[in-house]
Amino acid sequence: MASNAKETAKQENGSLFVFQSFIEKGKIPTAAAVEKAAYNDMPSKWYTAFDLQAKALKKYIGTSKGYNYSRDKAGSMMPFLEDIASKTMGVSTKDRWNPMDVVMTKKNKEVEIKKKVKSISVENIDKDARLVKLNNYMASLLKNKTLLPISLKEVKKGVTTANIEEANLSKGSKGVVFSYKKNTLKCNISIDEKTGLLDTGELAFDFYAEKTEIHVQSRSFRYSIPSTGVQTDLTPKGRQSGAKLGKASTSAIDPFLSKLGLSRPKSPSQHPEISLDGNFTPKQIKYWNSLHKKLKAIKIENEKIDLTGSFSDIFKIVDKKKKKPNVLGRLTSKLVVLEWLWIYAEISKKKKFKEWMSVLYYGAKKEFSELNGPFIKIY
Repeated sequence: MASNAKETAKQENGSLFVFQSFIEKGKIPTAAAVEKAAYNDMPSKWYTAFDLQAKALKKYIGTSKGYNYSRDKAGSMMPFLEDIASKTMGVSTKDRWNPMDVVMTKKNKEVEIKKKVKSISVENIDKDARLVKLNNYMASLLKNKTLLPISLKEVKKGVTTANIEEANLSKGSKGVVFSYKKNTLKCNISIDEKTGLLDTGELAFDFYAEKTEIHVQSRSFRYSIPSTGVQTDLTPKGRQSGAKLGKASTSAIDPFLSKLGLSRPKSPSQHPEISLDGNFTPKQIKYWNSLHKKLKAIKIENEKIDLTGSFSDIFKIVDKKKKKPNVLGRLTSKLVVLEWLWIYAEISKKKKFKEWMSVLYYGAKKEFSELNGPFIKIY
């Protein structure tokens, strides 16, 4: 629910503490109790969020109680599942498999569940098959509310009822219709007049998943580190509770691009035309100028790309301000985004942009493969 790891831990532990109190004892704890147990110096908005989350969860599970509540305590269910998936099922990044933040498990079933999961982990089948089998088992447990992997999203200010959405509990096509929203594709390369720095504006566009408008942004999410790669993040628009869908998984993106003979741009640390110290050679500058010129001449979904700002000045910024925080990070992010625009153009040329939106959507929701684990999202 937050980008800062310490704050995230406090928020998730705060949720877990309130869940346990409300589900097992039937009452929402006081703000003082939450602060003492899980979240010191808790902002009032989070107490409100915990209250709404707990009530939504209680409605979802009904009268059921008698759970163990797990996040990161050694030996508890969530780290147990993460460890098994990592060591025996090829899961290198937990959130690409299952974005659960906390886990609830029926106390009287925990030993049995762990025994079954261990037996799956040593079956004489390949690691992907083990993971699929684990996912199917976890889905059966989630359906009867015995095991609840929970992804927690921020509940926006003004929302009076939190929502719950199930993910990866059934197979087959989702049947969602995707459509691009015209005149929304933009890439901001302008310079802020006050700071003299590149704006943080990203590659962005909007599309519809049925009637829900989704905002897409691609950029580095850590400008302070110029070697950070570009990620694509999706957020629903027009809803008070517009929780982020998340960042589209490369495990969804890569197979799609490969099928079209394409591949993701190299990260700044691996890119031969990027200098992480800011000392760009004439050859490197020529490469990016040439790409920018080509982008100005092409169309994506029958539209010219909105390249706001003057590209000719961006390397001068580095010469003058490269010792200032985030200067190089903003620049390397912007350069990689230009290559993403070229890939977008190729996808569009191949008449696959609608499929691309689907890949981003389900890649962000972690619902693109039978290798994705089941969970519920509270938002």
